[in-house]
Amino acid sequence: MAYPYVEHKWIAGETYNLGEVVRANPAKDNTLAFKCVKAGTTDTLDAYATFANQEPSFPLKITQRLIDGTCTWEAFEPLAEELLRLAPTAIIDLFKIILKKSINEQPPVPWPNSDGSDVELRYHAGKNGLTENIKFDTETYPAVPVEVDGFEFSARGTLPRPTLRVANVNNAITLLMGQYNPLGAKVQRIRTFAKFIDTTNFNQQVPFASELDVDDALATEGGDSLVMQTDNDTADPNAKIVETWYIDRVSGENQQFVEFELAPKIDLINISLPRRTIEEFCPWKYKGEECGYEDSKCFTVNDVRIPNDQKIIENGEVVNDICGKRLSSCQKRFGTDVDLPYGGFYGARLQA
Repeated sequence: MAYPYVEHKWIAGETYNLGEVVRANPAKDNTLAFKCVKAGTTDTLDAYATFANQEPSFPLKITQRLIDGTCTWEAFEPLAEELLRLAPTAIIDLFKIILKKSINEQPPVPWPNSDGSDVELRYHAGKNGLTENIKFDTETYPAVPVEVDGFEFSARGTLPRPTLRVANVNNAITLLMGQYNPLGAKVQRIRTFAKFIDTTNFNQQVPFASELDVDDALATEGGDSLVMQTDNDTADPNAKIVETWYIDRVSGENQQFVEFELAPKIDLINISLPRRTIEEFCPWKYKGEECGYEDSKCFTVNDVRIPNDQKIIENGEVVNDICGKRLSSCQKRFGTDVDLPYGGFYGARLQA
């Protein structure tokens, strides 16, 4: 079973019995659980330290032990424990799409979050007979008609390129792509078991109706509805496996569905090593951060000096001051005896 922190906190001065389990404080980013494998002893087997009235520094590797007063704790992984069961509970696949303003903004459509924060889209595929919303780690994942495929890894040396196919009901996904540029969006696949999802998923409201058989419904003596609360004491937001992918391209779009091809970050199209392309012309924005030109001397695109009386000024800018993006353009502005901020590559020329 899982062991949520709220019910398995380490308590100073507590006497623990053999087999009891505690969890480390979540602020310490330790997702393991710790079982009391020896009680009533003060031996020093694999001892890290003896702690007085403060939570021990629990180990970060499974099977490692720690002596805490008269109790010996052994670390284990709850998720692995569930995987090794003969009859594990249903596997739940949750998906989170994270859109960033710097990557996925689609001008002239304004970014919906005024502070520029990320936009998150969450859903689950409705497998294992689960067609309602699922809450995991306090976040809600609605059921969405989707198909996912191709997540399997092979030993042939190539990374998988999964596909994500979403129903395009009433052109909903097409309209969404008009609001956001989907390319480069982060997609997280979160895998867990049904026993680890939040307790609130198991709340049920059972209405009482007089025509129902007494065996089919329960009510108070006054005929009020009875809320049946099923306690899920195995809820654990840390019992999960997270895979991270990125939308590489839109591989299909019609009135029935939109299909996205996913890729690991290292395999994204148009990302090369080195990141800069070898080309003749300077890629920097004129007078931008990388360029850094601030002098009052102005030139045409052909590197001809513009006299002061011929400068065309609009909104405080000389609009006919245009950089030719060539090495000679950089030399005209900065000179030839200084380190130039030229962003192109000397001698590189694209052939037709």
